[in-house]
Order: sequence, then C-alpha cells, then structure tokens
Amino acid sequence: GMSAPFTYEFQLDPTETVRASRVVQLRQRSAWIRWAVWPLLAALAAFYLLTGTPWRDLWLLGLVATLLLALQLLVPRLQRWQLRRAYAGTPNLRGPQVYQFSDAGLSITGGAATTTLGWGTFPEVAEVDEFFLLFYSQKCAYYLPKRVVGTEMERNALRTLLRATLGPRAASLRSEESRVAPA
Repeated sequence: GMSAPFTYEFQLDPTETVRASRVVQLRQRSAWIRWAVWPLLAALAAFYLLTGTPWRDLWLLGLVATLLLALQLLVPRLQRWQLRRAYAGTPNLRGPQVYQFSDAGLSITGGAATTTLGWGTFPEVAEVDEFFLLFYSQKCAYYLPKRVVGTEMERNALRTLLRATLGPRAASLRSEESRVAPA
C-alpha cells in the first residue's frame, strides 16, 4: 500500500560529501589496491636491504612512498576545495537539498531543479554509520545523512519503505533496533 512520503531536508556540506564519497569508494571491490601498495613498498625495501643495497640507493622507493602518502592526504582536501567552489557557484547545490521518498521512487530537489528517480534506478541501497547510500551505479551513490532522519523510529520507517520497494537490493540495511527495551 501507499505509505506517506518521507521528506528530508539538508544543506550540502563539502566535508560531509567527501566523507560519503570515501565510504562509497571503500565499498568498491578495488578498494584493497590503495592499501596493498604499502606492504608492497615495504617488501621491496626489505628485499633490497637483504640483498645488500645501501639505504641511500633506495631513494626512488622513498620518493614513491612520499608521493603516495602526499596524495592520500591531499586528495580529500582538494575534493573539499573543489566541492566548496562547485556549491558556491551552483544555485541548485547552494540551497537546501530536499529528498522525498515514496512508493514511486526518490525525488531530489535542489533550487529550481527536481530529479525524480524510480526505484528501478537503484541497484543497491546501503547503510553505514553516518549515511544511507542510494547507489545509482556500481560506483556512484546519492547520500542521505542520518542526522537529518531524526529518531530511530523514523529511520526504521525509512528502512521499511526501502525494503518494501527494493527487496534484496536493500539487503545491507541494518535490522530494526528493537523498540522494546530489554527487561
């Protein structure tokens, strides 16, 4: 049956967007690669040292490690800076974002623009500590910050709607927190 639509409003925040995109990236199958680099560099260094290569000849490995570390630290900063500029220069992103969930799908309104997406658009909906993630492709997702969903009862109502409309595609949603406190 038709449940009343759930409407949530929030302001886009570059820092939060970067956190959401990081969570989305870490869910990718290739996410392990960015961490695999470090043991690989350490193993190479150990190998060279064991074969008698002097430390000073390992400058290239050191340079690679330094560049990788700098990239890992700088990328989120760069993303935040780009997002701040994008939000400031785009009226539709500057104002409040309104997400409306209904049996028909998700409508997202920002400024004068409204996008309506049927539930068929989403291959997966996931839940993490801070966000509900609505994947519209394998690598891209809209995020709804849980801070705007309010009480646990409201979150459960949203979970129920998503499960009803998406079935197995909502498998990673958390199970409802029990409303009855243990005796």
